[in-house]
Amino acid sequence: MNQDYLIIHKSILPDYFDTVLKAKSLVEDEKMSVSDACRMLGISRSTFYKYKDNIFSPSKNYGKKAIVGVKTADKMGVLSNILSIIYKFGANVITINQDMPIKDSAYITMAIDVSDSEKDINELVKELKTVENVRSANIIAVE
Repeated sequence: MNQDYLIIHKSILPDYFDTVLKAKSLVEDEKMSVSDACRMLGISRSTFYKYKDNIFSPSKNYGKKAIVGVKTADKMGVLSNILSIIYKFGANVITINQDMPIKDSAYITMAIDVSDSEKDINELVKELKTVENVRSANIIAVE
């Protein structure tokens, strides 16, 4: 799926792409009708409908939420130590899933929000790798 997308500076795109984004915002946020939004911005409804499902603005909080995978030894207290590090980092666990340990290894997947932290998600992962009995920690996805 990632191969279907490109990150392109809007300065090289036709102006109507940006206008479609503005129209989408008016329709979704301001509850304006498609016809009124298109008329106000000077684009045709066909242009709006042709591109509306394929043009997106990047999230304002990009890089502030991530899914992190951690592999640990099957030892008591490891998850508690990991959560303590996340708390000290100023981050928030949105969701957490700990799988059943297999062959002395436990797998933990967490969605973490670092919006309130001054540090980057990469710094948190680096710190998690230093926790006793953590065998690996990786970023799976970032929003």
